[in-house]
Formats: sequence, structure tokens, C-alpha cells
Amino acid sequence: MGVLVMLPLNKLFIRFLQLGAMAYGGPAVMGQMKQTFVNKYHWMKEEEFLQGMALCQPIPGATLLQMATYTGYRLRGIQGALIAASAFILPAFISLLVLSSVYFKFQSLWLIQALFKGLGAMVVAIVLNASITLGRSIMKDWKISLITLLSFLGFFLHLNILFVFLFAAVAALLLRPKIPEPTIPSPPERLKKEGSIKTDLILLGSLAVLILMSLTLSYLVSPPLASLFLVLSKVGALAFGGGFTMIPLIQYEVVDRFQWLTTKEFLDGIAMGQVTPGPIMITATFIGYKLSGIFGGLIATIAIFYPSFFILTLLIPYHDRLKRVREIRIMEQGILGSFIGMLGLVLYNFARTSLVDIPTLLMAAGTYFALYKRVPLPYVLISGSILSVILFGLLK
Repeated sequence: MGVLVMLPLNKLFIRFLQLGAMAYGGPAVMGQMKQTFVNKYHWMKEEEFLQGMALCQPIPGATLLQMATYTGYRLRGIQGALIAASAFILPAFISLLVLSSVYFKFQSLWLIQALFKGLGAMVVAIVLNASITLGRSIMKDWKISLITLLSFLGFFLHLNILFVFLFAAVAALLLRPKIPEPTIPSPPERLKKEGSIKTDLILLGSLAVLILMSLTLSYLVSPPLASLFLVLSKVGALAFGGGFTMIPLIQYEVVDRFQWLTTKEFLDGIAMGQVTPGPIMITATFIGYKLSGIFGGLIATIAIFYPSFFILTLLIPYHDRLKRVREIRIMEQGILGSFIGMLGLVLYNFARTSLVDIPTLLMAAGTYFALYKRVPLPYVLISGSILSVILFGLLK
């Protein structure tokens, strides 16, 4: 089933802006997205949402941003994809610019550290809640549950992310789990109009030209910034498995090779990427700010995210055709099972790192209870952040 209504672009921007402002918890945000896209606004059926998740998993880059791009495409084509992606990442971009400015002026992170300690505990509860919500939708067959468990072990043993996804797809083909009937979305209303494909190609070509202009301008402003643009573009095109897989790649380039940041600055940038909404890859904004202020932050943000945008928007039309093939849908179910395994590993790592004492345990338990009782996430985050600063900052 396709889009039921033609959503105005301004409303599309506002709704993805709101979602981006509350996008805490890494892969756990998928649960919020499913609630928003499927249950609240009825933009797509559950099966179509899960198919989008399966498409986004093997693609390099930030999976959350890819799902925003995918949904925007479903609603309003390439134009909608661009607006949805930009709106989703904007709150994280602005937040990290502000934090970067404070950090490099005062070199003091007591507030950030206190906030992160509490937010870390809250994120554990958010990930747990998302694991349960998505697990119910995906793990409806014991064969998928088995693939999920084996995928978790693969991720835990640090096997190559692409190998695990490939294993999950092949295992599903061999086990033949039950799969739902295909939901083939109709193309966005705008794409049905004559000449719309040509318009999309022109828009994508114009975006490519703007990317090249950004690279040229960054070189004129600061040659190191142009080098950073190329480095982050490479990482954005190779970061399979989401944001956490790109951390060692970026550290090698910006700390060890070019020495644009010290190790402490890089770790602090990662911490700020954790306490801001959106994907952790937004840490690129912090690095760019160090080199050339606000303009550097903008250039770095564009560089880290544009590769996956082009890859995804070019793949979606072909993916729609392939979904009619039963074997493709079976492999998608295996990949979705591997995503739950990845989410389980994220939960394990977050809990091991964040639940370090009784206050953090209680904060995680309280957050989960609030989510279970359907307290709106913004209220949970705001109250938890204030409590965190008091407990781990002011009182300490």
C-alpha cells in the first residue's frame, strides 16, 4: 500500500524535525520511527516499514538517517527524501555546534559528563524497550529467533558486519521461515506524473554539483578542511553497520594520521555525539568545527552523510521490483533478524558501560517503567536530564 495522502513539504519537514530532536538511543530509535510512521501517522504499513529496515541495514552510513530518507522518498519522492533527511539531522547538527563552541572556549565538560552518565542509563532503557517492540514484529518464527541469536554471537565475536548480514540472508533461504505476504508500495504521487523521473535525475545531478562546489569552497577556505571532506566522504561510503563502526576509521584519520584532534578531544567529541539526538556519526560536526568553525561543521556534516543518501535513493526503485521475488523477501526476514541481534549487542554494551552503580540502575529502571506506561519520550528525557545533572554534577 502506498501513501494515502499527499503530505505537504512543510509538514514533512516539521514532523521529521520533531522526530530528529527526540532521536536518542541509536538503533533503538527504530522503535520510535515505527510508532510514528506506522501507528501514529499511518504513512506506511508495518510490513513496508520492515522492508525499508531490511534495505537500509546492508547500506553504509547511519541507519536512522537512511530510514528517514526512505520514508521521505515514499511520501514525496527525491524531494521528500532530501527534506526528511535534512530535518531529521538538523537538531543534532545545531546541538553539536553549540556544544562544540562551549567546549573549545572553556575546555570544560563537567556538565556534559554529568548529563551523559544519566543519559547513558536512560538510553539502556530506551534500547531495551525498542528491542522488545521490534522483536515482537520480527521474531514471529523460531527460525528467525535462531538467526537472531547466531547473529548476536557473530557481532559479539567482532565478525565482519557484511559477513553477518550475508549469513543471516543465506540462513533464512535455507531455513525458509514463514514470511508475510508482500506489500508493494505504490510510487509516491509525484512520481506518477509524467516527466517526474527526469525531474528526480535533474535534482540528484544538482545535488552532486553542490557537493563538488562544497569541496571546492572548503579547499579555498582551508586546505585541511577539504582533506577532511574527502576523509569523511570515504568513511561515510564504507561505514557498514552504522555509526559505531566508523569510530576507529575516523580516529585513525583525524587523530593518528593528520593529527587534527588530540585523542582526548576525539573522545570528548564522541561523548557529545552520544548526548545529542540523532546518529553518532554527527560527531563529524565536532571535528569540522575544530578545523573551521561553523562552516567547517557544516562541510563535515555534509561529507559524512551524503554518500548513503545517494546510494539509498538510487537503490529504492530497484528494491521495489525485487520485493516481488519470494526469495528476496525471505532474505529480508533474515537480515531483520540480524538487526535484532545487533540491537541486543548494543543493549549489552550500553548496559555494561552505563549501569555502573545503584543510581544509574535506578535511573534505567525508572526510564523503562515510564516508557512502559507510555509517558511521552520528551518528558522522560527532559526530567531525566535535569535529575542527571543534579545527581552526577551538582551534588558530586
